[in-house]
Amino acid sequence: MSSITKYALAAAAPATLTAWQGVALGDSLSGSQDQTRAVVVRFADLDLNKPRDVQILYHRISLAAGVACGEREGTGSRLPPPSWQRCVAVAVESAVSQLDRPALSAYHRSRTTDAVRRG
Repeated sequence: MSSITKYALAAAAPATLTAWQGVALGDSLSGSQDQTRAVVVRFADLDLNKPRDVQILYHRISLAAGVACGEREGTGSRLPPPSWQRCVAVAVESAVSQLDRPALSAYHRSRTTDAVRRG
């Protein structure tokens, strides 16, 4: 894969994280949907034919989604609020879908299936 293609794919992730963050949190933060942030996820250094590199990219996307979704609201618990969890889940799902890489999509499915099983 050429470096131009990798760069173009890397640029897709932050755009998706930005768009979905506003939809997921929208009214819960301030009554408007202009509370968005873009976070750049770079992966030109990764070979997505290698399982370990797929894991690394997924981790980067997950971290970026957390940053894009903003500070966790204080709930008096160590657990993040459901609105923040939904925002992160939607942002990760959207970025994985936008990147449209079979290995990354399969890894994401395995992670979300495991999370559902754990409750």
